[in-house]
Amino acid sequence: MPHLILVRHGNTFESGEVATWVGARTDMKLTAKGEAQGQAVADMIAATYLPLGGILAGPLLRTRRFAEIIGAATNTVFTVDQRLIEIDYGLWENKSSDEIRARYGETELDAWEKDGAWPENMNWAPSLQKLESNIHNFLEEQHKKLTQPNATNRVAVTSNGILRFVYRALTGNPPNPEAKVKTGGYCVLTPTPEGWAIEKWNEKPA
Repeated sequence: MPHLILVRHGNTFESGEVATWVGARTDMKLTAKGEAQGQAVADMIAATYLPLGGILAGPLLRTRRFAEIIGAATNTVFTVDQRLIEIDYGLWENKSSDEIRARYGETELDAWEKDGAWPENMNWAPSLQKLESNIHNFLEEQHKKLTQPNATNRVAVTSNGILRFVYRALTGNPPNPEAKVKTGGYCVLTPTPEGWAIEKWNEKPA
């Protein structure tokens, strides 16, 4: 049975830099480590999951570059899918967690971090309903492609915020810390008659 391999892009902050909330409005490049993470994922996919029926990537530079590295290792051209763009973090965009707590209090930040609760007053975009619709449509489309005769594995490169809500769509559980995928991490889904089976979640290439 073919698989859908979901990948989070690699590092965008150098070691020692203060990490901030980087969403849809902040188009950062991969660092040297991020590039190396891309090559590690690419080598793993080339060794384990060929042939590929396609690579999809969110439109931001960090996801497109990660997909490009995978494409070079697997001789597969990637295409951009707007549904895979990271969440716009609104008032939190480009701020550290400490700055967010200082400006807006800790209630909504802690509720998101611990329980995956969508912050209602921080101007995140798109709406939660639109985000969930995009993810539902994406997963439904990939399920149809992977259950066609002679289908082969497919790859999608996106960001942590999107992957947390993919986890919610798959499990019905909140997009809490269990749903997080580390930079350069990957997940493997297998289509079933009932929907999807999670074979791997938040794995790193050996």
